Amino acid sequence: MNGKNILKILSISLAVIVLILGGLLFWGLSKLPSAFDIKQSLTPPALKKSSVASASQTAAAVENKEAATEEVDTNQTEANPAQQASTPKEKLASDTAKVLLEDFADPRKPMIEGCRNLAQASESHFLRDPENASAKYFFESLAQDKKDPLVETAAPILRYIFRAPGMQSVVEMIMKAEETKDVGILKKAEFYYEIYRAGDFLKDHKDDMDVILQKTYNLHHLAKAVAQKPALAKDAATLTFCEDMEKNVTDDGVYNADEASKEMLKFLGDAGIDPKSIGYDPNYRSKVKLNLSNSQVTINDTWVVKLFAKDIQKAQKEPTAKN
Repeated sequence: MNGKNILKILSISLAVIVLILGGLLFWGLSKLPSAFDIKQSLTPPALKKSSVASASQTAAAVENKEAATEEVDTNQTEANPAQQASTPKEKLASDTAKVLLEDFADPRKPMIEGCRNLAQASESHFLRDPENASAKYFFESLAQDKKDPLVETAAPILRYIFRAPGMQSVVEMIMKAEETKDVGILKKAEFYYEIYRAGDFLKDHKDDMDVILQKTYNLHHLAKAVAQKPALAKDAATLTFCEDMEKNVTDDGVYNADEASKEMLKFLGDAGIDPKSIGYDPNYRSKVKLNLSNSQVTINDTWVVKLFAKDIQKAQKEPTAKN
């Protein structure tokens, strides 16, 4: 994927963050805005300025970037501050677009691969703040295949959602909307049909989302335990426990959350780790709140969303940029 295409889907990528990390997906179905309108409205205010650039401006920026030399030390220092400030946003757009298209929406990608790289948990930068993760690092880690087990154990629910019937079509239509800005009633009807298709699937599979979140909650905290005590990564019993839980994520059999919590507590006790020191709550039970009505679809109240609480709050406080 080249730079121009990455910038084209900036708004979609950021809409993804709003949907999952922000815990909300909002479509004004009663007023039937176009796919282009929705893409614009879903762009977080904090990154609004960089996402509303015209196609010609985007193309010019890409051409200038390709023509530039690798010697940027002196020139970049003297460059326009606004242009320098946009670089992190472009990087975020690139990473998020790659993850969305090549990971979350690709059924060939395994739902989870954390145990084989469990030893890297102690090197993770995902939870520099013990109570809040970084959305930027999350997408960067997945895009660059850093194999961070703390990131990997938080990703399965996003993969499940973006592989729901209709979701890929919604993303593709929003991508095309930047060029066409098509507001025809037939296009809108097709667009909203796919939205409802995805929404209906998720509504009918809320229990499945709860199970995935419950299973990965334990796995995520196992990775945090290894980050606290790196020697556990070389322990055969720990690896076996991790692999059994990982296989169970995609197992359709009956899952007993109470028994799983007891096993997790026993593991932590044997390892000499206080559950509170890694933020593990044995009484946690996933209860996804999902509502599909004639005006909106909402998905929230998950432990994954809560990881990014500060990122969400910061985005909500940013003033909306003016076009």
